[in-house]
Amino acid sequence: GLTPPAICSNTNFSYNPSSATAGTTFAWSRAAVAGISNPAATGFNNPNEILINTAATAVSVIYVYTLTANGCSNTQNVTVVVRPRPTLTSSLTPPAICSHTFFNYTPTSGTPGTFFSWSRAVVAGISNPPGSGNGSIHESLINTTPNPVNVTYVYTLTAAGCSNTQNVVVTVNPRPTLTSTT
Repeated sequence: GLTPPAICSNTNFSYNPSSATAGTTFAWSRAAVAGISNPAATGFNNPNEILINTAATAVSVIYVYTLTANGCSNTQNVTVVVRPRPTLTSSLTPPAICSHTFFNYTPTSGTPGTFFSWSRAVVAGISNPPGSGNGSIHESLINTTPNPVNVTYVYTLTAAGCSNTQNVVVTVNPRPTLTSTT
């Protein structure tokens, strides 16, 4: 078909052209496209190239195929949609918090319809058990040390069948306590 299934950004676009006319050769060209970081390209048969979408929405990429057989030629367009891998537009390093206070984080992405899920492993110096959830984070973190501790939340973003993983790191500062005696 002339409209193969959509692909996710940073994945291989493979298209094997065929024709009912015996002996057909296939040459293709692809112009540079706004929102796709790949430069213009040309080739024969299967493009077999990784396309990278730098936009927040899907981008259509057109391959112009020239088919030649028996001294005759025909030009046809093959259009593939390259969906973005959603990324966080909210800060990956939110402001530090104090121990025993709530860490509130609302994820955002420029890709419409993004679904957010997160997980947090056990962290040395933080008494909280591992955690996970969807969307925003709202949890009290308890630092049991006299030093700041970084806590990493692993976010998985999914939109239109494409996913991406990013880390959000918050520093949990200890609450000062008296240690001197009289």
